[in-house]
Amino acid sequence: MKARIALSGFAAVLALALAFPAFASEPASKEEQRLALLNAHAGEPVTRVKFLRPLHSYEMVGPLNVLVWETPTRAWLLDLRKSDACQYLDREFKISIDTLTDSINSTNGYVRARGGQICRIDRLREVDVKAWKDAERQAGIRK
Repeated sequence: MKARIALSGFAAVLALALAFPAFASEPASKEEQRLALLNAHAGEPVTRVKFLRPLHSYEMVGPLNVLVWETPTRAWLLDLRKSDACQYLDREFKISIDTLTDSINSTNGYVRARGGQICRIDRLREVDVKAWKDAERQAGIRK
C-alpha cells in the first residue's frame, strides 16, 4: 500500500514537473523567430566568401549573429564565437568587419566593435533569402 501511494505521488510530481515548463515558457519574440528562420534557411558553412563589390549592408540579428548583405538579394549569416568581447555586440550602433582581400573567412575573420573589441567569426553560411523572406511572411513576421 505504501509503495502504491509513493508511486502515485512520484507520478504526480513527475507530471507536474514536465507540464510546468510549458506554462512558464513565453512565446518567442519576433527577433528570436527571425533568427530561427534565418538559421533554418542558411546553407552549409563555408570557410571563405570573396566579394566582387563593397558590402551592401549588415544587421545584427542576434547577440552573436550578423547578417551581411552582399547585395539586396544575397546575404550571409555570420555566427560569432561567444566571448566577453562580444557580450554586448548586439547593442552596438556601428561595427566593422575585418576582411582581407575583399573576402570574409571563418578561419581568421573578425567583427570589430566599439573600442576595438574583436569578435571571431565562427561560422559563415549563405542564406536562401527568398525562402527565408517567404517563411517570415508565413509566420507573420514580415508583410
